[in-house]
Amino acid sequence: MKTFRKILLYLALAVGVLVVSLTVSVFLFKDKIINQFIREANKQLSTPVKVGKIDISVWQNFPRLSIVMHDVYVEDSQPGQYPLLTAREISFQLSLVDVWNENYAIKGLQISDSETNLKIDDKGVNNYTIAKGDGGGATKGSITFELKNVNLKNTRVHYTDNRSEQRLSFFSKALVASIHTASDIYNIDAAGDLTTEKIEVNRTSFLAGRVFDVESQLTYDDVQKILTIKPSLLNLSNAGFDVSGTYSWKKKNYIDLVVKGKDTDIQTLLSLVPGTASKKLEKYKSSGDVYFNAKLKGEIGNRRSPGISIDFGFKNATVFHPDYKSRIEDASLDGSFASPEVLDVSRASLVLKNINGKLNGESFAANFILHDFENPEVISDFKGRVDAASVLNFYPIENLTDVSGALLVDVSFKGRVALLKKRATAQQVSTQGTIDLQNIGLTYGEEKIKLRSLMGNLQFSNNDLALSNVSGFMGNSDFTFNGFFKNIVTFLLFENQPIGIETDLKSNFLDVDQLFAIGFGKPHAGKNQQYEFGISRNINLNFNCDVKGLRYKRFHAENIKGDLLVKNEMAVARKITLHAMGGDMTLAGIVDAHNPKAIDVVSNAKFEGIYVDSVFYVFENFDQDFIQDKHLKGRTYADVNLEMTLNQNLKLFNETLISDITATIKNGELNNFEPMKKLNRFLNDEGLSKLRFSDIKNDIHIENKTIYIPQMEVRTNVTSIKVSGTHTFDQHIEYHIIAPLRNDRSINSAEARAALEEDGSGQSKLFLKITGTTDDYRIAYDTEAVRKKIATDLKKEVQELKDAFKNKGTKKKKEVELEKDEYFDWDN
Repeated sequence: MKTFRKILLYLALAVGVLVVSLTVSVFLFKDKIINQFIREANKQLSTPVKVGKIDISVWQNFPRLSIVMHDVYVEDSQPGQYPLLTAREISFQLSLVDVWNENYAIKGLQISDSETNLKIDDKGVNNYTIAKGDGGGATKGSITFELKNVNLKNTRVHYTDNRSEQRLSFFSKALVASIHTASDIYNIDAAGDLTTEKIEVNRTSFLAGRVFDVESQLTYDDVQKILTIKPSLLNLSNAGFDVSGTYSWKKKNYIDLVVKGKDTDIQTLLSLVPGTASKKLEKYKSSGDVYFNAKLKGEIGNRRSPGISIDFGFKNATVFHPDYKSRIEDASLDGSFASPEVLDVSRASLVLKNINGKLNGESFAANFILHDFENPEVISDFKGRVDAASVLNFYPIENLTDVSGALLVDVSFKGRVALLKKRATAQQVSTQGTIDLQNIGLTYGEEKIKLRSLMGNLQFSNNDLALSNVSGFMGNSDFTFNGFFKNIVTFLLFENQPIGIETDLKSNFLDVDQLFAIGFGKPHAGKNQQYEFGISRNINLNFNCDVKGLRYKRFHAENIKGDLLVKNEMAVARKITLHAMGGDMTLAGIVDAHNPKAIDVVSNAKFEGIYVDSVFYVFENFDQDFIQDKHLKGRTYADVNLEMTLNQNLKLFNETLISDITATIKNGELNNFEPMKKLNRFLNDEGLSKLRFSDIKNDIHIENKTIYIPQMEVRTNVTSIKVSGTHTFDQHIEYHIIAPLRNDRSINSAEARAALEEDGSGQSKLFLKITGTTDDYRIAYDTEAVRKKIATDLKKEVQELKDAFKNKGTKKKKEVELEKDEYFDWDN
C-alpha cells in the first residue's frame, strides 16, 4: 500500500510538473505562437482581417491548445468595405506537439455569435474568394486543416445572388460537424438545428421561419468539385424528410436532389406554401395518410435553373383547427407541381385533382388546374352542398359572424384569366353553373349589419351572372332582385373593371339611412350625419324599382316606382313616382358626380297635394326659424325645376341653387306668424294672427342665394293682401305688402299718408314693407313702392331670370342625357 501511494504521489508530481511546464511554456512562447499563426494565416488570405484580441489557452480544449480570437472581422473580396464574416469569438484547436514543431494543423474549430454574408453580383462575381492560390503544398510553419470537431453557436448566414434573384438567410443556435479527410475527399457528418429565416426566389418567399433538426452525411470531392448528400434527415415539427442527391460545379453548376416525406401531415404540406398564405393555415391539424415527394434536377446558371417536380396528396384524412368546431373528414387529394425550370413560372403547372371530402357531413368534390403562373390558365370545378356556418367555423373571416344557411353549388371555370380584361376576348373564358342560396344569414362589419333570409338562384353564363328571385333582408330593408350582372367575373377578379347591372328591384321597405351607412361608410360623429357620396365610373346600372315604403331621415315615401340609370359617374332618374307628405310626386333628374367634391344635380318635379307643413318638417324648416311648419297648413300643387351642386356629404353649395317653382297652395293657413301679428298695428285687424285663405298661385324663382317672390294676392278670411319681395339664404328679408285700409283713424303722419293710394272704388290701399333679418326686422310704411311700382319691377326681373334658367337647363340636359338603347355598350 505504501508503494502504491508513492507511485500515485510520483504520478501526481509528474502531472503537476507537466501542467506547470505546459502552462509556463505556453506563457513564455505565447507571443511567438500568436505572431507565427497570424503570419501564416495572412500568407493564405487575400483580404484584410481585423481581430480585437487574441488569447492562447491550454485548458479550454485540453489536451489541445486553443488559439482564441475575439471580435473578428473578415473583409469580403469585392470592391469597397463590406464584411464577409464577423464573429464574437473564433477558437482554433491545435496539437501541442504540432505547435512545438511549428506545424499549425487545425484539429478543431469553434465559432460563436457569427454572421456571414455571401454574395454574387450581377456579373456573377462572388465575394467569398479570399484564399490565395496554392503555394505548392504544406510546408513547415504553414496552416493546414484536419478538422474532426467543428462547433457553431448562434450562427447566421446570408446568401444573395443578384443574377437569379435569390435571397437566403439561415440561423442555427447549435450545429456540430465532424470532417474526415482522405486524398481530397472530405466526409462530413453534421447535426443540429437550422432555421430558415428567408428563402426568397424571384420575390416569392418559401419556408420562412421554419425550424429544422438536421442529421446529415455529406461527401465532398475537392478534385471533381462534387458534393454528395447521402441519405440525410431533416425533421420539421413531427414530420421528416429524407434528402439525398448531388451538387457539382467543376464545369457547370448541376444539382440532382431527391426529397421524400416521412411521417408527414397536411400541416407539413401547408408549411411549404409560399408567401403569407401558410401563416393563416399554420395552426390547422390533420390525421390520415399524407405523402410528399420532390425532385430538383438540372443546371444552375445565369440563364438556367433546374427543373422541379413535386407529388403530394392525402387519403382518408381529417383536417381541423383545434380552436374551431368544424372539420373536413374523409378527405382525399392528388396533387402535383412541376416546372422545367424552377425560376420560370410561366412553364409551371399546379394540379389538384380528385379533391373530395365532407365538411361537417356535407359532401363536396372539386378539381383545380393552373398552367403558367405569369399568365394563368385555370381549369376548375366545384360541386357540393356547403353549410355556410360550417365554412366560417372551419375558416373564420374577419367581420363576418352569425352565419347560417347553405349554398348548393355546381360551378366550373375554364380559360386564360387575362382574356377577361378585354371585351373582345372575355367570351373565350367559360364560367358555367349555378348557386342556390338557401336561407343565408350573416352579420357583417363593425356596424353589425345583418343580412338574413337570403334566397334565390344565381346562374353563371360565361362572364355574366343571372339573378332569379334573389330575395332577403339587409338590416331593416327587404329586397327581391331579378336581372343580370354583366361582366361580373372580370369585375370580381380585377381592379378598375366595369360591371353592368340590369335588374328589377321589389321591396316592401327600404331604410335608406342604414343603406347609405353601408354603401358610403359610417356617418361622422356629431349631430349631423354625413355620408361620403360618390358614383363609381365602373358601375353601369339599369335599375327598375317598385318599392312600397322608404325612409330617409324625416322623409317617408310609399309606392315608389321608376327607372334609374347609372353610367360614366352619372345617374339619371326617369319617371320616378311616389306618395309622400300627404300627396303624390313625380321626379326626374340627372346627378353628375365626375367631380366628387362638386356633384351637379339637374332635376324637375311635380307635386300634387303635398302638405306644406310636412314639407317644412321633413326638410327641418330649411335650417331657419323665421317661418316654421307650425305656422303653416295647406296643400301645394307645384312644378319645380332646379339645378344645384352638392359636396361629397350631400350638403348644398347655396350659391349654386337655381330653381323655378310654379306653385298653387289650396286651403292654406298662416297661424301665429309674428310679422302678420305685428301688421295689426298698421291695419287694426286682430284676425291677422290666424289667416285662412283660398288658392294662392305664384311663380317663385331662386338664384344668387335669394328667393324672389313676385306679387301675389292672398284672399283670406280677414282681408285681401298682396305680397311680394325677396328672402336671402342668410335670412335678410325685404317684403312688400299692399292691404286695404279699413280704418284710417290710426293714419295721422305725413309719411303714412304718402303710403296710401286710392284704388278707384273709394277704398284706400296701404303700402307696407318688412325689412331687416328674420331675427331683427321692422315694419314700416312703404312710400317708395307707391312711387316706383316695385312689384311690377320685381315681376319683370323674375321673368328674365326664369327665361335664362330655362335655356341653361335645356342645354345641360342635352349634355348629360343617356340613351337607353346604348346604355350597356361599353368598352373594356
